[in-house]
Amino acid sequence: MRDLDALVAIDAACFPAGIAYPREEIEFLLRNPQVMTVVAELSGIIVGFAAFQRRQPRRSHPIGRYGELVTIEVLPQFRRQSIGAELYQTLEDSLRDWGGGRMQLHVSIENRAALSFYRRLGYRVIDRAPGYYLKTIDAWQMEKDLASS
Repeated sequence: MRDLDALVAIDAACFPAGIAYPREEIEFLLRNPQVMTVVAELSGIIVGFAAFQRRQPRRSHPIGRYGELVTIEVLPQFRRQSIGAELYQTLEDSLRDWGGGRMQLHVSIENRAALSFYRRLGYRVIDRAPGYYLKTIDAWQMEKDLASS
């Protein structure tokens, strides 16, 4: 919780109004025991963060535990230094330790850089979500099978 102000500022720097999370949502992520949030620091300054939520389907569901990637955010001036990839790897390792077999996420179809990033990490598009952002911007639903990577 001590990093809340920094995370809110990073989120506002990474996403436009309406897509950036309200402060209350970031606070919810930090307090939720089913969400793992990690931060990246350089020289004592928080430059990014990432979060995923642990998901456990109903008992009758054939696919076991999985994670839903909530966000990966790195301040623009610190991008292209593998910070996002390191944040992601920490989350994926945690998901594997928990027994999760796959990670899912949504990404705006307009966010080419993020789409490329996720493809490099081994994600594939599984569906299109119409109006996912602001009820006007479509998103790709993507998934990574951790057993095959």
